[in-house]
Amino acid sequence: MGRILFGLFVFCLVGTAVFMWVKIGFSLERAPTPSEVPADVVGSQPSQSTTQIPLTNTSSASFRVPILMYHYIRDYADRTDDPLGVQLSVAPDILSSQLDALVAEGYHTISLSELAEGKYGEKSVILTFDDGYTDAYKKALPILLDHKMTATFFVVGDFVGRKGYMTRDQITKLREAGMEIGGHTMSHVNLANQTRENAYTQISNSLVDTEYVFSYPSGQYKAETVDLVFGLGVRAAVTTNFGVATEQSSLFELPRIRVKNFTDVMQRINEEIAIADGALDPSQRSKD
Repeated sequence: MGRILFGLFVFCLVGTAVFMWVKIGFSLERAPTPSEVPADVVGSQPSQSTTQIPLTNTSSASFRVPILMYHYIRDYADRTDDPLGVQLSVAPDILSSQLDALVAEGYHTISLSELAEGKYGEKSVILTFDDGYTDAYKKALPILLDHKMTATFFVVGDFVGRKGYMTRDQITKLREAGMEIGGHTMSHVNLANQTRENAYTQISNSLVDTEYVFSYPSGQYKAETVDLVFGLGVRAAVTTNFGVATEQSSLFELPRIRVKNFTDVMQRINEEIAIADGALDPSQRSKD
């Protein structure tokens, strides 16, 4: 009888160990569904100390890091039939001249991940390209490499491989060239009117195979969206709000400077820095 009881004990012990091993292995291979994420994780406000950019590599508590926002890199200025497309487009030669201006002023590029880690300097700048268009690989990448610069590319998950958008192989080559890849939802939805479950799915799935940085599509989001981003472990997220990143910025609501074909990049950067310093009223920024 003793041997039988001992055998049953060993069997139960081994069975429990196997069950836990399978459960742990399964949990590591997939993202949790919305119902599996505790409400107190994705439904709570990020703490103020968590959302502030760390100041690990600066001797001053004050800093200014411009984040530039691009979309299409293409010759499109004469397209009178597509005014929105014109607003979102910068010609390749213009992009090159804008990067020349940054270099001339002593700016060097860093990634959003580096910003989140406090790895920035007095003349750091971040270049971002939204949506994952084909010209990001064909036009922007060669120009960036010529200038020895890096950038962050936000990819819409379900658009990968579609006409006009980068393929998975092109995205891989961007990363191999030293570029940072971020999420931009799966279908470029308006996150301000999504349910919690839909927003979670859109954001979490788009973060697969990225550096866990994120851009809110069209700058549309709400407080709950920021909570989700925080709960998912995103390192930094950008908006379309005007401004430069400062010591007062939230890592999950970073402002950017929109760049157009006729934008004077250094003028806009200097304006936003002056506004952050209180030396210029926001109403005085360029209307481009």
